Amino acid sequence: MYTTRLAYVHLKVRHLEQAVTFYTRFLDLQVCERFDQTALLVSSTNEAHYELALSEGMPSSSLALGFAAASEADFKAALAYVRQEGVPYHLEDRGITHVLSLTDPDGNTVELFLDRRRSGGRAFWRGERSPL
Repeated sequence: MYTTRLAYVHLKVRHLEQAVTFYTRFLDLQVCERFDQTALLVSSTNEAHYELALSEGMPSSSLALGFAAASEADFKAALAYVRQEGVPYHLEDRGITHVLSLTDPDGNTVELFLDRRRSGGRAFWRGERSPL
């Protein structure tokens, strides 16, 4: 067998500028390249050329994207920022993670999560969800 890893996600979005603003503002992604009706974004800790491609067009369906917070302090800072900005959000404790869920301008679920397996969380998810 061989090893793989997720390298990028490509989303069709209704309004490119709104989507770029959302992902750069709330998930700390940076635009690394733009061409035609496409923007390529990357997180500050990744050496890849890009991780998320956004192209203006008609989205085919909604989906969920997960972004990992580097630390508990980062997770709390993101939550404080979202609250300050008045953005609708939902918090969950999934045993294995704490999850801050947002909705992007095209209705996709964007989850910022704090992996808690080594800091008091459970080792496996098992599907549980409770308010945080």
